[in-house]
Amino acid sequence: MSSIEAARWLLKPTIAKPFARKMGMAAQVVERTYRLVAERVPVTFDPRDPAVLRAVEAAHNLKPLAISRADWIKPPERRFVGQQTAFLMITVTGVEQANIALKGLELAGRKILVRRDMDEPKRCARCQAYGGHFARECKAAHDVCANCAGVHPTSQCGVAGDPQRYRCANCDEDGHAAWDRACPALRKRVSAHIHRKADSGFRFFVTNAPDTWVSDEEELTRAPPPPTVWSQVRHHFDSVDNVHQPTQQSTLNTYYKTSGQSATPAQHQ
Repeated sequence: MSSIEAARWLLKPTIAKPFARKMGMAAQVVERTYRLVAERVPVTFDPRDPAVLRAVEAAHNLKPLAISRADWIKPPERRFVGQQTAFLMITVTGVEQANIALKGLELAGRKILVRRDMDEPKRCARCQAYGGHFARECKAAHDVCANCAGVHPTSQCGVAGDPQRYRCANCDEDGHAAWDRACPALRKRVSAHIHRKADSGFRFFVTNAPDTWVSDEEELTRAPPPPTVWSQVRHHFDSVDNVHQPTQQSTLNTYYKTSGQSATPAQHQ
């Protein structure tokens, strides 16, 4: 389809079914889905509950079933003890619905930042390298652990439950595992890939609607400046000053009291 209008026309049930029949028995007209990342979602949110997803759609004026899927990016069993928030992958059907969700969602009673998912290079589960191959095609001489970079399968790692002992096999740094999405080696590859895309630098999926043409830099210039420390504590000082600020009359009363004189001026006969 060369335009959004044509795509909408094709998605109409009265058009889609005859079109699919003409294309063949196995043909199906399916609206495109878009992957979004919701950052720092409270872990109390249950993405597996369809009722919860329907409630999110209703609260944000999304079409019913617009959210086709939602999954935690990191498996819950890999969370550290006491972790309160995690990243959520949301799959939304339709570009307009995806752009609505990108304006932000309220999940588990908290306002959540939502961004477009970044296409990430594939990592081999055997050698952990971003070499464009999978474990079944890996030609490395031995397995490399995704947690500690040791010469053993990840399933046999002895420090899997201790993030302080993680070591990345790709950037040779302690403190994170090869599967960590914040890995500098991964971020570098993702950044290079993004800059090669035609619509890179835009927060929304670009459509004919002008409000989707806003670049990341332009949106930052529109946003209010971050609060300074003084702006956050100033009202405390102002309130104290207002309570204890002496008026002119109270100052005069204090003066006359200490000097033994009357605060009421003498009247001349």
